[in-house]
Amino acid sequence: MTIKNIKALLFGTVLTTALSIYTIGCADDPSSLGINFIPPGDTTGIRVFDSFTDTMPIKSTNRILYVNTSGSKNLMVGKSGSIEAKGLLLFGNFGNDLDSATVQSATMTLAYNNYYYPASSSDSLGQMSFEIYKIQQYLNFSSITADSVNSSSFGNTSQGTYTGTPTADSQDVQISLNTSMVKDWLEYAADTGYANKNYGIALTPNPGTGVIKSFYSGLAVISASVRPRLEVIYVKNGITDTFYTDGSATVSLVTGTIPVSGEKFNLQAGISFVNVMEFDLNRFPSTATINDVQLFLTLDSAGSVFTNQSTKSVFAQFITDSAGLKTESFQFNGGPYGSGQYMLRLISNRIESPFQRWLVGTANYGILLASGTQNTALDSYTFYKETATDPAKRPRVIIKYTPRVNP
Repeated sequence: MTIKNIKALLFGTVLTTALSIYTIGCADDPSSLGINFIPPGDTTGIRVFDSFTDTMPIKSTNRILYVNTSGSKNLMVGKSGSIEAKGLLLFGNFGNDLDSATVQSATMTLAYNNYYYPASSSDSLGQMSFEIYKIQQYLNFSSITADSVNSSSFGNTSQGTYTGTPTADSQDVQISLNTSMVKDWLEYAADTGYANKNYGIALTPNPGTGVIKSFYSGLAVISASVRPRLEVIYVKNGITDTFYTDGSATVSLVTGTIPVSGEKFNLQAGISFVNVMEFDLNRFPSTATINDVQLFLTLDSAGSVFTNQSTKSVFAQFITDSAGLKTESFQFNGGPYGSGQYMLRLISNRIESPFQRWLVGTANYGILLASGTQNTALDSYTFYKETATDPAKRPRVIIKYTPRVNP
């Protein structure tokens, strides 16, 4: 064979091999090995599951999950429909040298935070009225929730009262407090063995109040000029003097009744009303790899209340125990998506999708949906659920997944 013929043969062999490799790379259905290396954003071999056209039963259940609001800049007081807010406040930083003093006057100053619920202009002008009662037992303000107190937690003798219509941001409201109660606070600060403890006070709305309004809370990050303040004029050793403190802990306790509806569920911040949404994956391929999950919810705008502090956001968490509504801390965030819809993406590069975990056998208790201002404000979101008369308004799940084969 000549050198020319040998070169021709070698060229043909190389060309045939290259064409074979190219043909395999262009196959419509990648092998199970090749699929394992498809980037999440690559649509090659990815299929789409749509609950509007495919079969996936969904179940929505409204629940109450009381939350702690001590991290809010709002100290809320008032009533609106079934919702009632009680503000708790505990003054401190009295020092230990004011025992045996005679309290001549005690004035508490609260600064209005220009926050009101509901959110109409008439509500902004609404009158608020409340009584002040002693807290009768130790309460941990940083963890307390509305379901951990009862009527015996608070006294029934008024220690101060307020009725008025604050409307301007930072507007001061001054309330005279019972001097005997404040005298006990000074004695207790000097001697923790003193019989009359300082557990704080509760601002409790009076009957007939039709609006919830907010004062600035005692958060340290808030300017001292608007935090709750206490001025005490006292006499000790024949000398009249004045003591001030703006050191305080605050928390709002909010209660309410979930609206009953056959077509909708409600997310109410501050209390809060949450929704447990469960997805039946029995007809979904158990060997799938989830690439993306989008949950679409249709908002009932007329039945929702967005306040001036609203973020218009919602979030979802993976439920680990349905009975106690225990969840993982990671949040899948969502917000407006246009045309009256909200969208949550239930997948992240930081944590595995709930759908993927359920497919591989993790207990499926569903996800918990809540308002984005759950611990800070009172926004109320009303969404249509799976029983809505209009099918187009029902929750919709779109899942992009890659089919797999068992190894």
